[in-house]
Amino acid sequence: MTRSPDEIALDLPFLINGTLSAADKAEIEALMAEDALLAAEHDALAAIRSEMQAEETRSPGAFGLARLMRDVGREGAATVPARAPSRSWMWQAVAAVAVVGLLAQTFYQRDTGESEARYALASAAMPGTLVVSFAPDATEETIRTLLVGQDLEIVAGPSALGLYRLDVVEGGDLAAAAAALRGAPQIVESVENVEP
Repeated sequence: MTRSPDEIALDLPFLINGTLSAADKAEIEALMAEDALLAAEHDALAAIRSEMQAEETRSPGAFGLARLMRDVGREGAATVPARAPSRSWMWQAVAAVAVVGLLAQTFYQRDTGESEARYALASAAMPGTLVVSFAPDATEETIRTLLVGQDLEIVAGPSALGLYRLDVVEGGDLAAAAAALRGAPQIVESVENVEP
């Protein structure tokens, strides 16, 4: 069986390594005599092989053995690892800036002349003149309709016990509103007047 020139050219690396049989070697050399491109490829592969053979390579095992032998001589001399630079100065700088900001805020607050309290003390009087608890099954719509009809508004609540504080809108009648709330037991469970 005769091989094609392309199949013969595949044996070129084996020719360069010297692993071809005499018959295959003669066949590829005859093809190289006829084909200048194949001969140039042979020369390039031969040059690459000679460069690779000329380089001194060390296997990973040889490298590891050399490192082990180097370290065997130093077994008595323990080295202390170098200390990494400390970054505590950065946190100290941030803390110093925070302290300066806090001091500036504390000492440089100026009185704007407004003496209104922006908070309510726990013992201070709560807003609203009526304290009401609504029935659990009363809907928001029925409660709203009752309050709007009596000129009442919720000013605080619900508290932890579910109590709301109500007050009349300007021009509303407190006594009539309280009576109307007491007259709607399906919506309101209890109504108490708060002393001013």
